[in-house]
Amino acid sequence: MKKILSLLVFSFSFFVASAQSTKFDYFFHEALRQKLAQNYAAAIDLLDYCCKLNPESGAALYELADLYRYVDADSLAISALEKASKLYPGNYWYKNHLVMLYLNSRRNEEALAQVEEMAQQFPEKGEVLMMLLELYGQNSDYENMVKVLDKIELKEGKSEQLSMEKFRIFLQMQDEERAFSEMQALAEEYPNDLRYQVVVGDLYLDTGKKEEALEQYRMVEQKDSSNVTLLLSLSNYYQAEGNDSLYQIYLTKLMLHPAVDDITRVRMMGVVIRENLTKEGDSTMVMSLFDKILQEPQEHTELLELKVRYMISLNMSKEIIKPVLYQMLGIDPEDDTARQQLLSYAIEDNDTSAVVSICKPAVDYKAKSPVYYYYLGVVYFQLDRKEEAVGVLQEGIERVRNSDNSNKGDLYTNIYAMLGDIYHDLDQDDKAFQAYDSCLVYKQNDAMVLNNYAYYLSLNKKDLQRAEEMSRKSNEIEPDNPTYLDTYAWVLYQLKRYEEAKQYMDRVVELMDPKELEKSQDVLQHIKKINKKVKKKK
Repeated sequence: MKKILSLLVFSFSFFVASAQSTKFDYFFHEALRQKLAQNYAAAIDLLDYCCKLNPESGAALYELADLYRYVDADSLAISALEKASKLYPGNYWYKNHLVMLYLNSRRNEEALAQVEEMAQQFPEKGEVLMMLLELYGQNSDYENMVKVLDKIELKEGKSEQLSMEKFRIFLQMQDEERAFSEMQALAEEYPNDLRYQVVVGDLYLDTGKKEEALEQYRMVEQKDSSNVTLLLSLSNYYQAEGNDSLYQIYLTKLMLHPAVDDITRVRMMGVVIRENLTKEGDSTMVMSLFDKILQEPQEHTELLELKVRYMISLNMSKEIIKPVLYQMLGIDPEDDTARQQLLSYAIEDNDTSAVVSICKPAVDYKAKSPVYYYYLGVVYFQLDRKEEAVGVLQEGIERVRNSDNSNKGDLYTNIYAMLGDIYHDLDQDDKAFQAYDSCLVYKQNDAMVLNNYAYYLSLNKKDLQRAEEMSRKSNEIEPDNPTYLDTYAWVLYQLKRYEEAKQYMDRVVELMDPKELEKSQDVLQHIKKINKKVKKKK
């Protein structure tokens, strides 16, 4: 009877356990389905229920931790994974995920303790050692970093990457002896890679053992005199020794070496220039080095641009600099730096033909900078090519509109002012007045525009009151400008305010050079007409 009863109890217990398991599976899979549908709150509730059904389910705790992370509940996620890791201490993935959560929550000490434990527990996992190395590195724990690298080296064998990493760590620790030993071991391990032999020489030099350093360099030079690393070290060595001739020899060899790419060459020349300028060294050495390098065909303009900047810093004449700038344009016609520098020289020299030769190609390839359009328009106007000037300046307005230049207002002002003058010369005063109006939108106090606008209105005997206001304003801005005073006098004449007009014309005569006055037919005519009206009135 007892046996039958015990069997019945066992059967009932098995049935209950089986039912519980089935129930757990149903809610667990439903939770996963809700997670995929991004219904995170529902999924969390279902997994909480699963944990009540089976408090020792690592899978439920793992998934629950993942869901807590989705809803930014990192502390709950950590608690769930900590419980899972304790229940299943041999599960690598639970612990690995827990480390990530610690790090995301900036609980670095706990992360480090966990990874140290994992390194003991899972010695076959190389990624754990790499993680441990990174965490020690964040703490600048160099000794432990070296220990980890030793373990990796024991596991994977000696390698260049590991040895170089240890070498760098020893240098950070300022442990020259171990750094030297590591590099010597690397040089012995890879005898055909002369870089390590050169670094041994560098270490000698850094520790003040100059003779040993030079001996090491000479040994490498006998094996390969064109080794790039060696040339760099020898140039540094002779520069430190103050031996300029040998420094220049090895530096030139290095710069001309085919293994040195253009970017590196520019960077190295930048260093040479900075040192030369700082120490006020011999510029002929640097210029000679530039000349030797630039004898080779250049695909890019960076080195030439560096040379130009150096020449400008030395206040070299523009006649020496110009050929280098043209060389840059020969390589890249759209090099804005070179073209704008040449343009500034041409404007400075008032060389209209140079302005055209510099600006016209830029306009042809539709350069973005409006300055080329403006100055080409100015020169075309001066050369009496007025229709062409209008076309170019109109293009310039489009370039200003599409540019992100911080001086847009000034650019608009200059171009519209020039258009106004040209339209007047073309007897298209309506367009001239529109251009001046556009100009004054951007610069209300442009004295020249106010003067010209007022004068042309007076010639047309149109809108004279506005002309008077603009001319008066230009004279307030520049009170002793004879041209502006003459305009104001003439506007007053048109307004039949003859006495006032004469006062201003008298001031013009006082200010102007007599010889200049004799040449100014318009001014003389204004004086004559104003004086005639004043006398007639009397």
